Amino acid sequence: MKKIVLFLIFALMTFGAGNLQAQCSIVSSGAYRHEQNKIYKREAKQIKKLFEVHNTFANKHDLQGLSPLYADNYMNNDGFNKKIYFKTIEETWEECKNLTYKTKVNSIEILGDNAYVNVEENATGTVYDKLDDSSVAGEIHAKSSGIYHLVKLNGNWLIAGETLISDESSLLYGDARFMDIELVAPMQVGAGESYTTTVKVDADENTVVIGSIEHDPVVYPSSVPKGPLRTVPKTKVLERIMKANTDNLNEYTVTSLAISKAATDKFNNTRIYMAGLACLMKRVNVVPKNNFIILNDNKEVKK
Repeated sequence: MKKIVLFLIFALMTFGAGNLQAQCSIVSSGAYRHEQNKIYKREAKQIKKLFEVHNTFANKHDLQGLSPLYADNYMNNDGFNKKIYFKTIEETWEECKNLTYKTKVNSIEILGDNAYVNVEENATGTVYDKLDDSSVAGEIHAKSSGIYHLVKLNGNWLIAGETLISDESSLLYGDARFMDIELVAPMQVGAGESYTTTVKVDADENTVVIGSIEHDPVVYPSSVPKGPLRTVPKTKVLERIMKANTDNLNEYTVTSLAISKAATDKFNNTRIYMAGLACLMKRVNVVPKNNFIILNDNKEVKK
């Protein structure tokens, strides 16, 4: 009888201890999650502030203000270090004095002293050039999406790298500013793989469009691709099959278009004139070939 009572007391004590331990675990776990949530919110607020400051300096075209926001060992997925990357920014601002930026932070992932920030960016501006001794204005439109890699050093978040997922831009002159022009290309291809680039132009029957399609690896200094000029057919679709580079470089597919129109004067004379110009670029991420993957397909077939 005593053994049974002792067993019941032991079982009750065990249950109580276990229950108490479970309650403590719940409280401890809840407190831990609460503290981690506080830390995440604090760090996320600092990261959002970083991008607000970044956007402010970018719109001021202030390289000295931007520089401390980047780690000295910055490297993007095109292999550009901080020095080269800032050189490309400086050259862009020299060409377009009023380029303005808008940045949208989509998500933030924080892992200790590292963070990954998914961002969408848009840029617009105006460039001025000479065409037949006349000054013409060209509109720049650019949009991109990517992941910024951040590292926390001495209590401050710095940009340590960037993986650009998509990037497209256009420079439009004259009537091209009011036309629907679309450049279609894959976001990703394998090194040496063939892919198709398509240009679609919404133009009326009185408009003649000639253009070229080329691809340009991401290097510095950049080159100006020169492809063969072709007349856009009546379908208003121009296509070209190209082969991605095998140098482990990302690339841009580029199209340049010249838009001509016919006009008839009061004497019934027809005049052909240049109505507009367009240059469109779209990023194609090139996946390098991995020569260290071995697939053994030699399997015995049992009869």
